[in-house]
Amino acid sequence: MEVLSPNSAILDKTRELCTLILQSGEYQENVEKIDTFFKDDEAQASYKEFAALGETLHQKQQAGLLSDEDVAGYDEKLKALKANPVTGEFMAAEQTLNGIVAQISKTVGKTLEIGRLPEPEDMEESGCCSSGGCGC
Repeated sequence: MEVLSPNSAILDKTRELCTLILQSGEYQENVEKIDTFFKDDEAQASYKEFAALGETLHQKQQAGLLSDEDVAGYDEKLKALKANPVTGEFMAAEQTLNGIVAQISKTVGKTLEIGRLPEPEDMEESGCCSSGGCGC
């Protein structure tokens, strides 16, 4: 469902923001790390194996069958992935890019919620749900 018209000033500024993001060092540096990961078959295989392990452990947890040994094995594999320069930087890059999205989204959401540009103190977590739907 399109809410804004294609020539909306809001969409124009959104495209301007997107251009700024694409040109930023943060974006370019992290995309290089992701590209490096996708060129390394061994790193991808390790990561896929780890993801499959995570799925398996999630199913075990849902069934109430997750053991301390399972968790320790998972933590050990995660530590090894993070220690590998290619997979470690890939994971950090994903986290950084997701953080950028979250920070921008939170700022826009807070602006809509309070009806003005948020100050830094407005952005601090209050311990309440961030949606404002809980009556806080």
